[in-house]
Amino acid sequence: MRNPISISLLCAVLSQSGLVLAGETNTNHDAMAGQQAMTMQLHKAHGTVNNIDMQHSKVNLTHGPIKSLGWSGMTMDFAVKDAAILEHVTIGQKVDFELVNEGPGKYFVTRITPAI
Repeated sequence: MRNPISISLLCAVLSQSGLVLAGETNTNHDAMAGQQAMTMQLHKAHGTVNNIDMQHSKVNLTHGPIKSLGWSGMTMDFAVKDAAILEHVTIGQKVDFELVNEGPGKYFVTRITPAI
């Protein structure tokens, strides 16, 4: 004997599986892609180098407002993806830098150059 499965039950199971039927929009995927694009945005700022920690790949900067993040000026530590970008900066130096957000509270300096 066959057990009939209702269409609504089948749709509920399929929607939880992540499968997208023709003509449907996967809004969860769209939202995740939008969030990822927002977090991978490049942010530019200007600041002063206070400390360089090559061992832990970090730099402490006092920076001005970063409008793209809605931040006011402040002093904070930033991790860098590649410690080599810290080899050409010195404490007290005015710099321009770029950073990305790779998740909640995960900001990384990707470029740092002497300010002109």
